[in-house]
Amino acid sequence: MGSAAENKVSKSASNNNIVKYDLYRGHPNDHALPSAEIQSVMASLLNDNHKESLVSSLGYGANAGNAELLSALRLFLDRRATNDHFAGATANNNKSEFFITNGVSHGIELLCATCTNSGDEVWIERPTYFLVPKIFTSHGLVIMPLPMMSDREGDEHNYSTGQIDIERLIIMVEKDEVPPPKMIYVIPSYHNPTGRSMTTEDRGKLAAFAIRNNILLVADEVYHFLDWDRDKSNQSSRPAAMTRFNNHIIPTCDNEEPSDGCCISVSSFTKIFAPGIRVGWIEAPPHIIQRLVNYAYINSQGGVAPFMGRLMAHAIETGMLDQYLDKLILEYSERYRLICKLLEVEPRINIITKQTASNREGGYFIWVQFPTDIDSEEFASYSLREHGVRFMAGNKSDPFDSLHENHTKQAIRSCARLCFADLDRDKLEQGVMAFVEAFRSF
Repeated sequence: MGSAAENKVSKSASNNNIVKYDLYRGHPNDHALPSAEIQSVMASLLNDNHKESLVSSLGYGANAGNAELLSALRLFLDRRATNDHFAGATANNNKSEFFITNGVSHGIELLCATCTNSGDEVWIERPTYFLVPKIFTSHGLVIMPLPMMSDREGDEHNYSTGQIDIERLIIMVEKDEVPPPKMIYVIPSYHNPTGRSMTTEDRGKLAAFAIRNNILLVADEVYHFLDWDRDKSNQSSRPAAMTRFNNHIIPTCDNEEPSDGCCISVSSFTKIFAPGIRVGWIEAPPHIIQRLVNYAYINSQGGVAPFMGRLMAHAIETGMLDQYLDKLILEYSERYRLICKLLEVEPRINIITKQTASNREGGYFIWVQFPTDIDSEEFASYSLREHGVRFMAGNKSDPFDSLHENHTKQAIRSCARLCFADLDRDKLEQGVMAFVEAFRSF
């Protein structure tokens, strides 16, 4: 999540609007990219000790992906998730399988191609990752909004912006007999754009609902491991990845037929290593993975990225990925705290990302809310024109902005997304200060 399209959009301002501080683009910082680590991995792979596996990776790969990477990836995910909720209870009974992709967008594309038909419905959050709806519609799928907590009137402060109203969702389908969708797409960990995370309880409720109603629950979890404790003196556990709830929920569901679940995770090394690697994965129940393995496009070309897959397997096996990720987490946690501190000097800017019961923070983004009489799109134009500060107005992340007049639309339109990952730290500090100045003068 984050792409060349974001870079293109970032450069598309008119000649009169010079971008001095780009808080819009959801890219990693150039100076934080693992160039030295990749040089080291490449040098090690060229050693004669790895010649056989290196030569093997230069040929066509197995449909599901490079064998060394599949093995190393499972160990890496289990290791990083040791303290996740439910991980201890399910790690030894994890029936999920893996399929290597070119990244999250590619994973979603493949799931659409293999698991849906034109005309099927996909229910998505408001707001959501702004580029994902077009992937669904390009397959002839119909996108519809999930019921959101912000749909409820009386949410005066809009703290619930970005939270699914799971209770209402269950009532709609299981009592009001609204036909369920084929797929639900969510970003449960450090959401883009809101930066918030679903609680363990809500993940369990949503997973159980999906399993009961045979809905594919696709969780975009690209930020899942890019997180840290809000209070450094009080360590806490993150909720488990959505596929782990297949094992936790299934024994308690009264399905007529046995099921290995329908919760699917799509993720990649984009945010935890480098986007240029173009390697990601789908973790899903075996019957979903089998569809991908048998897909004609995969049968024709073979597995995705066998050489880069071997490189990433080596980065995991040597511990290099863990070391780099730990360093990256420290860097981005400091950036997050810096931007929050700078924003808190203006009490009329409400940091929605911090309005959560979780003690963990992460990802790339902070979601802020202005007073409801301020339209973030109008403010974004003013901020760029007069102060050179570019950020994402809330409505850019709402694919239903032009269709639905309700409380959620109003809430999103008074919000904005700020990225703290891209700019160098001194430019980030200057940019956020200029953002606050622009707000005060708007």
